[in-house]
Amino acid sequence: MFFPTPALLRTGCLAVLLSLPGAAALAQTAGKVPYDVIDHTAAYGTALVLVGLNVPWQMESTLSEDGVRVQREAIDSVQSNLLTELVGTSYAIVRRYQEVPGIALEVGADALATLARSERVTNVLLDRPAVKSAKDELRDSGQREAVVESVPNNPEKVPLQLFKRVAKNGTVLVLAGLRTPWQREDTLSEELVAVQRNAILSAQSYVLAELAGTQFNVMRLYRQIPGIALRVGMDALKVLEMSPAVTNVLPDRPAQAAQ
Repeated sequence: MFFPTPALLRTGCLAVLLSLPGAAALAQTAGKVPYDVIDHTAAYGTALVLVGLNVPWQMESTLSEDGVRVQREAIDSVQSNLLTELVGTSYAIVRRYQEVPGIALEVGADALATLARSERVTNVLLDRPAVKSAKDELRDSGQREAVVESVPNNPEKVPLQLFKRVAKNGTVLVLAGLRTPWQREDTLSEELVAVQRNAILSAQSYVLAELAGTQFNVMRLYRQIPGIALRVGMDALKVLEMSPAVTNVLPDRPAQAAQ
């Protein structure tokens, strides 16, 4: 019996995508859909994805009550319009976000092609399965030490010291690096600076969407570098460890008053 290789599966999935209407448009916007999403869809038939939406966005804490309402209505409108585009393709809604411009979906290859072509979509990332909250872990074990033991043996993104610190103190200040291409702004044109900042904002939005429902506070959203400063609990720290949008997590230090 013949078993296709991962490379052949990817080629086959791309062939499905490119055989759909608008292949030229898809080729131009293929950067929206990373190869890991295509690979996963080819291997399993569908993929859980987080879809970034082309909506002007600000942190709600910086907006008035009316501003929050208007922003949420804009996000809801773009989500609805995108779902209309997806009619007739293989997809299911996992979650519609209110606070950030994104939507979580389970999609097949045909829906993935539609997302790649859509002007309403900024980028697509693999989503991650839900994880237990820190309270669930503590309830199951009855002691904090068991929470630390539940952490992966070889954490790649999050140092073990952070898991130990959050298990002891409840929360921890961290700096999370984000997976987005980056260059120093003084080496870029004004147009490319704007593009890079939008990409950073999009990655930040994804992380905030992933953290919804966990214990976290935003300390700072950086504009010029791909990062975000957070105070997180155990459940949020685990989400950062598993997030496809996060490259690494480092301990942060409290802000000091100017002398």
